[in-house]
Amino acid sequence: MSEDEAKKAAAAAAASAPAKSGRGGPLALIIPAILAGGAAFGGARISGGPPPVAHPVEVAAEMPGPTISLEPFLVTIPDGARAHVVKLTVAVELKHLAKEEEFKPFIPRIRDATLTYLRSLSFEEASSSDHLEQMRTDIRERLKTIGATAVENVLITDFVTQ
Repeated sequence: MSEDEAKKAAAAAAASAPAKSGRGGPLALIIPAILAGGAAFGGARISGGPPPVAHPVEVAAEMPGPTISLEPFLVTIPDGARAHVVKLTVAVELKHLAKEEEFKPFIPRIRDATLTYLRSLSFEEASSSDHLEQMRTDIRERLKTIGATAVENVLITDFVTQ
């Protein structure tokens, strides 16, 4: 009976094992991998080769001086029959060795010069993102003319038009 039991166990194992379909094997894994590699190589060749190498940009080694954030400026700018509100926050960056204490007496003059400048703008100029660099330059020059010669840079940290 042990032979019969062994035959029954072998028949049960054969019945429960999945039937081989004849497809697959190692070629089912190798061929798609070769095709994918070829497609990647061909795509890289067509795209023009390796990406361009970025050249390092030289940056000034001098550290910025102290930066003083001013209170926000809120100005009404007329635009024909309608008035628009502009909110601008500015930070003033001083020269490297400048002292913040020496600059603080100029803050009321700086606020006055900046407000006067903003009121002279048209709404189109004030709302144009292309005009921001010109605004920085104009404000910096006005600050230097009122005696704040330690000003190195003017940073616009907040700008809202309505």
